[in-house]
Amino acid sequence: MTTLMNDVDVQDFLRGADFMSASGGGDPETERKHLLADVAAGKKLGWRPLNDFDDEDLLVCCCYSGSIAPETFEEQQDKERELGGGRVHERPFTAAVRLLEDQIGKRASGLVSVEMGGINGGAILAASSALELPLADADYAGRAIPELNATALNIHDAPILPFACVDHYDNQVVVHGSPSLAWTERIGKYLALSAFGLVACAFAALPVARVREMAIEGTFTDALRLGAAIRRAREAGEDPVAAAVEAVHGWLLFQGTITNRDWSNIGYMQGRQTLSGVGEFADHELVVWFLNENHVSWLDGKPWVTSPDVIEFCDPKTGEPLTNTYLEVGQEVAVVGARRRDAFDSEAGIATLGPKHFGFDLPFQGIEALVDAL
Repeated sequence: MTTLMNDVDVQDFLRGADFMSASGGGDPETERKHLLADVAAGKKLGWRPLNDFDDEDLLVCCCYSGSIAPETFEEQQDKERELGGGRVHERPFTAAVRLLEDQIGKRASGLVSVEMGGINGGAILAASSALELPLADADYAGRAIPELNATALNIHDAPILPFACVDHYDNQVVVHGSPSLAWTERIGKYLALSAFGLVACAFAALPVARVREMAIEGTFTDALRLGAAIRRAREAGEDPVAAAVEAVHGWLLFQGTITNRDWSNIGYMQGRQTLSGVGEFADHELVVWFLNENHVSWLDGKPWVTSPDVIEFCDPKTGEPLTNTYLEVGQEVAVVGARRRDAFDSEAGIATLGPKHFGFDLPFQGIEALVDAL
């Protein structure tokens, strides 16, 4: 089992998880406070390999559903009072898991994450601590994704119902019937909108034998190693962006200044931003479209890297991952690319998380071929 022993471990893990969020994944600041408090209280934080679970053990998947738009993280106290109630749950994941257990009449043996991202990676680790349930070193995407139907659960047509949702105010909803993951995702997003941006969901209570068929293993350990590599490079006076590129076996795709940003909150944060190149990328322009996470890019007007490959913005000086929520015009960023996980390197995987899934009539081309062609 991997255990986070101190504040440095927590920060390393969150940095690495946030880096794999493709600049989406949500603001992890609340989860950071929870995890640092748990470490200070001597609670056990960590994860274990899927092989440490028995085949019949029941793993429950958890995630926040919602938008990463800035207003998602703003205080809503006046509106809460108008509606007749304030916050009840600081960690609504715990209530969502208990609600799901009550619905299926079984207790979870452990938890598994739907994605690897800033808010959900930290939140499910905090839920594991609060519920005293082991967390599997695995997830269903290997990166952050905006939709439940953009995961390996969709690729494998896995059953996810019942779908139990609890927000911070203790509104509770259980979806017992839904024709598809896309419909369930839509319901979750509208519940999140009604709860000022986020709702905790517990679903896909599956035996470990089935989880092993779908999950991408080792992703929590990968995040910890990535975050530590960036920190150590900084401490040694080395290039932290280069360290990140090496840790993800990726590429420095671009470096430039944000010259334009246009977005709206549609239950997701959707928009695009334009970067003007600097240094070796001078006289080039990169445009990136995002739906919470970065998914489609154009280099000098031509289609370039797209999901399921990862497009991550980070600070060019510190290597810290940057979230689309708070990027600003005039800000300089480095853009790091990483190859898709093997689970998505198939016709079904590309259909699940490729450009056509997001409505772009573009053929998918792997990042490795695109970069080598430059």
